[in-house]
Amino acid sequence: MNERHYSKTLEAKLLPTLRQGDADGLVRLLSSLSRSEQRTAGYMLGERLLLDCPVDLYWQTAETLVRYDSKAYLITLMKTFLVRMKNGSAQLSDAPFSRLAAGFNEVERQKVTLLILPELSQPNQVELLFSLAGIAKGREQMLYLVRVDTLPCLYLLLCSLRYIEHDRAEVLRVARQLMKRGTGGSFNVASIIKVAFGLDELTGTFSLRLQPYQIARLEQSYDAFCQCVG
Repeated sequence: MNERHYSKTLEAKLLPTLRQGDADGLVRLLSSLSRSEQRTAGYMLGERLLLDCPVDLYWQTAETLVRYDSKAYLITLMKTFLVRMKNGSAQLSDAPFSRLAAGFNEVERQKVTLLILPELSQPNQVELLFSLAGIAKGREQMLYLVRVDTLPCLYLLLCSLRYIEHDRAEVLRVARQLMKRGTGGSFNVASIIKVAFGLDELTGTFSLRLQPYQIARLEQSYDAFCQCVG
């Protein structure tokens, strides 16, 4: 095993403090380590020690470590959060995540949002993440949605374009960005945008052919959108 990600000696130091739920004691322990040991300890916490512990202990430790040194621990612990979300032992609606999100600076907000977005399977989860991170509907959310090639994000991107439909040049830019990505889903959404916003200047060979009256149903129903685009 890569020593950089694991140390038996460090594990022997970290485990008793963790098991006692002594988050402040953990900070004191980490601050006594060398920089290289701190990096190894961070990997161990994120990849091993905080994956299966009780959720209250995970969040208590995460909040304390992020307050201590967000640059060193935030993304590592958010990756742990994603694993725990997948196994059902943590969720976006957990109050500690809301507290953390409320304290993000702009760089942290971008990094965490783009880390979590691709893993969300439903539009309501995406909307909850945006709400907790303070990312406004419309143009601000679009900056994130256009970068993630999942059905929930593509669906909300289509819906978000209604906020800027008066800005034809921006709508056209988004559609071309999707076409440039070149995946089946993004290309199909570009063809929907072409019809929905009357972008006759958007050229390409689209396999998905819809009439304008069909577009409203796709915007109103995520299931219908998935059946059409997915």
